[in-house]
Amino acid sequence: MLSNKCYHCGNTCITNKICINNFFFCCYGCLTIYKIFYKYNLFKFYELNKNPGISPEKTNNFYYLDTENIYKNIVYYYDNNITIVKFNIPSIHCSSCIWLLENINKIEKKIIKSTVNFTKKNVNITYKNSLYKLSDLAKLLTKIGYKPSITYGDINHKKINNYNYLLYKIVISFFCFGNIMLLSFPEYLGSNNDEWFIKKKIFFKLIKFILSIPIISFSSIDYFKSAFLCLKHKYLNIDIPISIGILVLYFRSIYEIIYNIGSGYFDSLSGLVFFILLGKYLQLKTYKYLSFENNYKYYYPIYVTRLINNLEETILISNLKKGDYIIIKNNEIIPADSILMDGLAMIDNSFITGESNIKEKKLGDYIYAGAKQKGGMIKLKIIKNVNKSYLNNLWINEAFRNKKKTINIRLNLVSKYFTIIILIISIISGIIWYYKNINRVFEIISSILIVACPCGLALSTPFIFGNVIHILGKKGFYIRDISIIERISKITYIIFDKTGTITEIDKSNIKYFGQKLDNDKKIKIISLLKNSNHPLCKIIYNKFSYIKLHEIIPVTYFEENPGKGIKGLVNGIEIKAGKYSYISRSKFINKKKDTKVFISFENKKIGYFLIKNYYRNKLQLILKNIGNKYKILIMSGDNDKEKKYLKSLLPYKSKLLFFQSPMDKLNKIKNLQKIGEKILMFGDGINDSLALKQSDVGIVISNNNSFCQNCDIIMHASSFEEIPIFLKYTNFSSKLVLISFIISLIYNLIGLLFAITGHLTPIISAILMPLSFISVIIFSILSTWITAYKLHII
Repeated sequence: MLSNKCYHCGNTCITNKICINNFFFCCYGCLTIYKIFYKYNLFKFYELNKNPGISPEKTNNFYYLDTENIYKNIVYYYDNNITIVKFNIPSIHCSSCIWLLENINKIEKKIIKSTVNFTKKNVNITYKNSLYKLSDLAKLLTKIGYKPSITYGDINHKKINNYNYLLYKIVISFFCFGNIMLLSFPEYLGSNNDEWFIKKKIFFKLIKFILSIPIISFSSIDYFKSAFLCLKHKYLNIDIPISIGILVLYFRSIYEIIYNIGSGYFDSLSGLVFFILLGKYLQLKTYKYLSFENNYKYYYPIYVTRLINNLEETILISNLKKGDYIIIKNNEIIPADSILMDGLAMIDNSFITGESNIKEKKLGDYIYAGAKQKGGMIKLKIIKNVNKSYLNNLWINEAFRNKKKTINIRLNLVSKYFTIIILIISIISGIIWYYKNINRVFEIISSILIVACPCGLALSTPFIFGNVIHILGKKGFYIRDISIIERISKITYIIFDKTGTITEIDKSNIKYFGQKLDNDKKIKIISLLKNSNHPLCKIIYNKFSYIKLHEIIPVTYFEENPGKGIKGLVNGIEIKAGKYSYISRSKFINKKKDTKVFISFENKKIGYFLIKNYYRNKLQLILKNIGNKYKILIMSGDNDKEKKYLKSLLPYKSKLLFFQSPMDKLNKIKNLQKIGEKILMFGDGINDSLALKQSDVGIVISNNNSFCQNCDIIMHASSFEEIPIFLKYTNFSSKLVLISFIISLIYNLIGLLFAITGHLTPIISAILMPLSFISVIIFSILSTWITAYKLHII
């Protein structure tokens, strides 16, 4: 008898003839996929999980994806070279699937990158569309066992309302439950001795059986599907014990009716399904409410410069509307799909596509949201309303390309091992009750399987951290993802940039020394400085804010050299601003070690701006508070004139580093991480981009700046004084998760004890299961809000 399992998918092999390298395969499809992986050295796919693959379906003809109308509606971004598309892949089921799909570029060189969202079962793929069609990509995915699910909603960007579908199930289960309970009342009231009832008893049982059919075939079907898919792919989830519990009650009830030994458990079965679905609906509604994705427009502290009647105003991106005119400076992200109206646009789409390929755009050209301007200031017209979730999705995908999520480890352990333990307990209890009271075996097993649902355990982390994000958002801390809070709890070292981070731009003192500046020269200098978001450029620009916008001269060949300076052509004259070594080849020694921004016209120095920093309010108190727990380092690209003053502000053993280039900052963080330090860095997002991305947690101080994609948290500058409280709150929230975890575990253990000893019926277990979930919600909301209140956050 053949018993060989397919090395790829784990199915039983019909024949032993399909064999290679001593591995058996159930079909030639699985063998073909194995050969593909062998050819491209992708064997890690099999190392991550045993028999992780999916037996491939017959490759469909996806020619319709190449028709212009469907192509434009289904892709998220396309140009002459690159296309980005998101496919729903229902067959994603384990870590091997994720690993393979994110390494699919090894199989097809036209694919640039691929990122998987395991929770939503979708994959974002960026590929070169030269001689490679969207239909080719769909065929490749199908060939390796991951057929895309393409629906009408995908093509028309219309979301299907799953809440209505769930409500239909709840309504039907309630109807069946109510009527079955009514039909069961005679038995509850002791009518078994009534002659009329005895004659009609079979009729009552038959009606209850008929009413149970929609419960099994419609209301419960999703649980059965989920359990079947998990078992098929050698994976366990909580739907398995729930499905077993429902089926045990159902078939036991049929058995009792057929052999006329009882009335069955149709009342418990219908009530069980109704309360489980009701709990699921409540869970979805509550999670949707707590999800910070719904709060972008309220808490997203990102700004953009809008033009109204040729006057500038800084507004939140969420307030932008179709038809608005905006100004974008060097290295700023474009917040919405726009058309170029003025200026030289040098567009870098690497944030969208993953490839740094700067393209020049002409007046009237279309520019996608998420593109970055690499050059002088440009003027754009918004042609689509801002979709904040789209910009945020780009942010998440970009940042997590190199940073691992740790939050899912705990949830995976709960869903896998807790389920195994519950199944073992139910089997042992069933055996014991078989000898104690055989009539209650199925009831006991069902009660155990239902009441032990670890929903509360699995949801403790996302609910508490989600509510923390919700609360901190109101205080000017925009946290990208709940896993970041967990990383903050492990921080040992805090690094601050100086200029624009611990100093205030608006309150800095500034003086000019050098050749007299007439109005024409002032306009030329300001025209250059306006193109940059660097704090020192902003300080000087603010000094000459009386110069009107229409006087600003367009700058061509603008270039910004991080840590050194900027340059560009203004009316054909090359103007530079920055360090002396950047604007001139001659040597200069800054004996006074002041902060100076030198200006040159045609490589001839005309003068410099002397800037005296104004440090943020209560800086010494802030550094003292966090210095009790963390090591502190201040890194600056500036000189060390203020070293003595800064040292007086810092706690003992804290460090200072000056004359640091962006690469110096990056290397310093790498070296600290090599010795085991966990780094949190505060920066302004201008020269600190590389260092912020390398840090375990990167926080950008938003001084009315535009979007910075390399950070984990965006903090409004006005919230700087709240940093110690912010750190204390996020750290304590990790303890709240542990407390919630323990409460949920105790709840489950008590429920199990009552179920094992026979003091719970399946219907009571079904009522208690959502109560466990509700208790997590109540604890999450109350604990996080009370803690926030005590810390004066709210």
